[in-house]
Amino acid sequence: MADNSSDEYEDENNKEKKKTSQLTPQRGFSENDDDDDDDDSSETDSDDDDEEHGAPLEGAYDPADYEHLPVSAEVKELFQYISRYTPQLIDLDHKLKPFIPDFIPAVGDIDAFLKVPRPDGKPDNLGLLVLDEPSTKQSDPTVLSLWLTENSKQHNITQHMKVKSLEDAEKNPKAIDTWIESISELHRSKPPATVHYTRPMPDIDTLMQEWSPEFEELLGKVSLPTAEIDCSLAEYIDMICAILDIPVYKSRIQSLHLLFSLYSEFKNSQHFKALAEGKTAFTPPSNSNSQAGDAETLTFS
Repeated sequence: MADNSSDEYEDENNKEKKKTSQLTPQRGFSENDDDDDDDDSSETDSDDDDEEHGAPLEGAYDPADYEHLPVSAEVKELFQYISRYTPQLIDLDHKLKPFIPDFIPAVGDIDAFLKVPRPDGKPDNLGLLVLDEPSTKQSDPTVLSLWLTENSKQHNITQHMKVKSLEDAEKNPKAIDTWIESISELHRSKPPATVHYTRPMPDIDTLMQEWSPEFEELLGKVSLPTAEIDCSLAEYIDMICAILDIPVYKSRIQSLHLLFSLYSEFKNSQHFKALAEGKTAFTPPSNSNSQAGDAETLTFS
């Protein structure tokens, strides 16, 4: 029994040795495979780096182009920082977030029914014979006809115009105020009337030029004639027009029109308004000073 057990034990040891001898080359092969895998991964990483860097871009910085520059060592060291710098790559996450906008109620325009034909099939001639005004605040037909007549400048054409009448005007003052405001707006929008002189007249800009220094010096000594002078109206008109270089003819209407036009230009001129306001602002009252001076002289005397 002892011999048989020893033989069985030896057979088991031999089998284990054979197994270990068979496993050892496989382990060596697997270690070699791991080394090969590491080499392959390093090669792929280097390839990826080469692909990322790739060929140098056109116009990129090349250190070889600046090696021959006659600069100091500090400047050369500064140039090395250009190649040392590596920009930081930031991957931005683009997230698409669909959203529903807020509902904003809005009131649409009033439908003018321009495309709706008449039931009888006849043309309505809107815009040709009848003016259509698609608005909540309708214009007054009489005022609108006056505006059209004024813009077309056809005042002599006889046409049928509707005259608006207002019942119980005492109870409806708002309608009267609206009518007055609309007519006033019509008159304000009218351009100034153009007058064609039959005789040669100077231009307004020419008449607004400054006087000569001699004449201004004379006006400082002699005041302008006032309306209290002992003369007739015609003589006074001739006198004022002569001072302002306005020619006077047998009929003084055109001369007077030019005189009043010149006065209106001076009155509406912003330049002369500023001059007048400046003079009134900086000129002290003469009467008070004279009275104060008289009072002082009296007290000191």
